Formats: sequence, C-alpha cells, structure tokens
Amino acid sequence: MELSGRSNVTSKSNIQEVNKSLFHFLVTQGESRVLLSIICGILGGLSYAALIPLILASVNTESALMANFLEEDKHFLFGYEIVQPKFAIAFLIVCVGALLLRAISQILLDSIVVKAASALRVFMSDRLYKLPIQDLEKIGPSRFVSAITMDIPKIADSAASVPNFAINISVVLGVLGYIAILDINMLWVVIAVILFGIVSYRIPMILGQKFYATSRDSYDEIQEGMRGFIYGAKELKLNHRRFQEYRDKKLISAENHYVDTKISGGRIFYLALQYGNLIGFLAIGVIVYAAGNYYSLSNTALVSVVVATLYLIGPLANIMNEIMPYSQGVIALKKLQALINEMPQESLNHNFEPLPCDQIDIKELCYQYPGQEGFSLGPVSFSLKRGQITFAIGGNGSGKSTLAKLISNHYIATQGEIAFNDTLINEENRWQARESICAIYTDFFLFTKLYGFAQEDLNKVERYLKKLALHDKVSLQGDMFSTISLSDGQRKRLALLVSYLEDRSLYVFDEWAADQDPDFKKVFYTELLPELKANGKIVFVVGHDELYFSQADQLLTMQSGRLVSIEEHQCKRKEMSYAI
Repeated sequence: MELSGRSNVTSKSNIQEVNKSLFHFLVTQGESRVLLSIICGILGGLSYAALIPLILASVNTESALMANFLEEDKHFLFGYEIVQPKFAIAFLIVCVGALLLRAISQILLDSIVVKAASALRVFMSDRLYKLPIQDLEKIGPSRFVSAITMDIPKIADSAASVPNFAINISVVLGVLGYIAILDINMLWVVIAVILFGIVSYRIPMILGQKFYATSRDSYDEIQEGMRGFIYGAKELKLNHRRFQEYRDKKLISAENHYVDTKISGGRIFYLALQYGNLIGFLAIGVIVYAAGNYYSLSNTALVSVVVATLYLIGPLANIMNEIMPYSQGVIALKKLQALINEMPQESLNHNFEPLPCDQIDIKELCYQYPGQEGFSLGPVSFSLKRGQITFAIGGNGSGKSTLAKLISNHYIATQGEIAFNDTLINEENRWQARESICAIYTDFFLFTKLYGFAQEDLNKVERYLKKLALHDKVSLQGDMFSTISLSDGQRKRLALLVSYLEDRSLYVFDEWAADQDPDFKKVFYTELLPELKANGKIVFVVGHDELYFSQADQLLTMQSGRLVSIEEHQCKRKEMSYAI
C-alpha cells in the first residue's frame, strides 16, 4: 500500500515546502515550469515596454533614427496607406510577441497553481491519515474545513502573484531604462516618486493585513457555528430560546467580529490601493509642474517622458493590486502552518501485513486526554483471546469507549503496553496491528462505496444483506450500496456487513446495539456475536444491555477510568459452528 496520488500530484517531500515561503512552495511544484513562466513573462513585459519607444520614434519623423527608415515608396493595405511600414511591421511583431509570451506565461502559471492546490489538498489528506485520532478530535473538524476550503485556494492564488510581480517589474524596469535614455535626471525623479509612493502605500497595508488576520481567526468560529446549525438542527428546532441564544452568542457574535474586521481591513486596503494606482500620475505631476522646468527639459523630451511615465501606470497598478491577495495568502499560509504544526504524525513503514493475533495482553495501560485535566484511564490489565467474547460495562464516562479505542489502536496509550501474541505494539508495527482489527464506534462513518475489496468479497454481500435483514432496503450496484439513507440502526447493520467482509481477528463494537430494535438486538447478542466467537474471532463489546451480559465469556466493569472487576463466565451454551 503506497500513499501516493496520480503522477501529476506533487510528492509529499516537496509539498512540505509549504512551511517556507509562498514562492518557495510554488517553485517546488514544478521548478522548470515556474522558471519558464517567469522568463516568458519577463520577455513579454519587456516587449510590452518596447512599444513605447517604438511608437514615440515612429511619430518623431525629425529624429536621426527615423531618417534611416523613411521610405519614399508608398505601401497600401486594404486601401489604406501604411506610414513607415518598417516600423509598422516591427510594431506588429512586438505586439504579437508580447501577446504570445504573456499568454504562455499565464497558461503555465495557471496549470502550476491548479496542480499546487491539488497537491496541497492531497498532502493534507495524507497528514490526516497519519494524525493520531486523539489529536484529530482535539483540533476539531472546523479548522480542517477552513484550511481546505479557504486557506489552500488563497495560498495557491497568492503564490501565483509572485511571478506576476516579476513580470510587471520587468515592464517597469524597461520603461525606466527608456526614461534614462531620454533624460537621466527624469529617471531619478520618477524613481524617487515611486519609492515614496510605495513606502507610504505599505504603511496602511500593514495595518490592513492585521485586520485581515483577525478576521481569518473569526472564520474558524463561524465554521464551528455552522456545524452546530447542521448537526444540531433537530435540537434547535425544538427549543427556540436555545436557537436564539446559540444564534446570537455563537454565530452572530463571530459573524459581527468577522464583518467588522474584514470591512475595516478592506477600507484600509482599498484606500491604499487607489492611492497606489495614482503613484504614476503623481510622478507625471511632479515632472510636468516642477522637474521639467527645473531641468530645462525640451517640449519634445517632456512629452516623451510623460508618455513613458503614463505607460508605467498599468504595471504599477498591477503590482499594487497583487499586494492585497498576496497579503491574504501570507495570512492563510501562517494559519495552515499553525495547523500543520499541531498535527503530529504517526510513522508509516508501509508494512501492512496483519499481525498474528490469537491473544491480546493489556498490561498497566494508562491514557490521559491531551490538554485535559481530570479524567484519566488506568492502569488496566487483562487479556483478550480468540473465541472469546468480552463485555466492557459501567456507567457513562467510566472509560469504556476510551478503553475500546486504546484496544483498537486508535488512541495511543500514555503508559503501559499492548501485545499481540507476545509482540509489543509500537510505532514500527502499529499499522500492522490495525490491519487485524475492525471497529464500529458510535460516530462511525459509512462509505457509500466498498473500497479495498476484491470481487470475491463483493460476491458475499447479497448473503450478508439477507442475514442482516437489509435485502429489501439496500442492494449492491457494482461496488456501491444503492443507498445509505437508512435509519441509524440499519446503517449500523451495513457497517457490520462491511466488517464481515474485512474478516479481521479482533472485532470492537461500541454501543452497537443501542440503535437496534428489540428483535434485532437479540439477534446481535444471541446469534451474531456467538457466530464471531465460533469463527475464532476476538470480540470486545461496549454496552449497557444487562439482559445479555450472560453472553460474555469475560465481563470487565469500569468506573471512573479504573477497571474495578473482571468476571469470567463459564459458558455452558452449546458451541455452534457458523459460517459468516
């Protein structure tokens, strides 16, 4: 089993460069393509800048340069006389060159950005796979949803602005070079005005960026609030006061904070943006009304400098316009970096051969929830054996489900050890141990498609549907269930069907029968569990159904995170051999 995507998805080693700069991240997605995109963009920008001296030279027929290209022969196109055809051809070539080069640059850049965003999503999914469940529960789903739907697109888009900066700067440098040829004093004037404009522009942008960072923090709260409206819809509908208070204190307060900070940041950003767009005109004003006269510039030279400076307005505006999305991308990158830094990773050695598991020995096992004081589990010690049913009982909050998650290796114990057939479970073999386990918890997720099964497994589905009384509700269409829109109890039966197909050594059921009707609850305890036992499975059941405690070979009683008693039952029931 390999954690890899399609060939056009960047490897995880490269995508980890997200912890560096936006541009570094973008380069790692395709260094040669990014370089080619920048080169094409710069050449296109210089071609764009070359149009100004070409046009000005064409209209200045008295210049020495024009004297070398003037032709006495007349040329016509579609009945129109073409003045200075050599310059017209050069103008056309430069226009087409600028068009093609900049188009190639943008097309390359777009493909890089799309693939970079895809690679980043795949990278996050792989990290989620190796994230310990206790840390996943601690972080919560809202931050992950915000990262995937909001931060990653902004990171990819803003990373694309870095090459655009280079493209537009090349245009600016080309025009400044032409101004230097016209008059070196005017060059220093234009540069001084531009530098003053940029510095004065950046001050409010920094303040606006702080507002945007604050609004981004509020967005996580909004996501969490919306989760409450979706998953708590039934509860909210039955209590208007609860709805009103939840809406006002949880959602509306977060929305108001988000709106206030977003608008405040936007006002600063957009005012600064419009000011930035006027920098070119500010330079023109200084040249026309002050510097031109001060340096005794001729009227022809003055017009040329003004036109060239006017040509700077577009690229300068593009540079200023890119700063806002770039700033938001930097904020999104910091949020994603903070999230990634809170995601410890389990080592993955790519050995997924199930560990032999005839007996599981739990010795002095302890667990403390990360970042939480108070409840802790353990130390607990007991054994689970093949062909044995073990019940874990006790009151709510006694630690039964926590113990189940430790046994299934979803939680990693803070102390103690678990051994499969005298093999201690550690970082090296934990994934192999998990391949021997099937677990159904109260918050189980049911996939609509049967992933990871061969056709011979799928051929058993129809028999299991009948066995679980689902054949009149669900059918298998290829490798997909026809529907999973069922009652909670029926969905749990489908999850049990999937566990049958997996055919693991250890089966863990957390309150599985809680949503079943009395008849099928009896079937579960008196038929299905004994079938698993007869087939040599290790069965661990968390439940409260005292009526069926007699079905257990071993009864564990939990209280306040402690194992207070172990009761062994000598089952006198007749052993039956079932084929499941």
